[in-house]
Amino acid sequence: MTGAAIVRSESAGAVVLEVHGAFDGASAWALRNDMDESSCREFVVDLSHAVEACDFAAALLASWARLRPDRSLRFRAGTPAQVTLLRAHGLEVAGGAGASPAVAAPPSRPAGVRGVLA
Repeated sequence: MTGAAIVRSESAGAVVLEVHGAFDGASAWALRNDMDESSCREFVVDLSHAVEACDFAAALLASWARLRPDRSLRFRAGTPAQVTLLRAHGLEVAGGAGASPAVAAPPSRPAGVRGVLA
């Protein structure tokens, strides 16, 4: 059983899944099942109401995103710590309370620089 209530709605053609409670392994698995069963192709997981966010939950959904390249998965973070957690797993973070421009914007590259800098 999940430690969260998941509220589903639609906005701009995407299914929005709000997590109220703990974003843990059980809630991530419930989100994954919901997204697998949906005919929609775009999903936004809103963590702005989550009371905690676990590394394992982010890993589960990052794995799902890699296995489902036909689907779009974005997150709304509620805190800067959530932004850091989600990005550490390669997940896309959209706007939200925790994704202020200073936190959410990836570092810009100087003009003419390509690829990854070490």
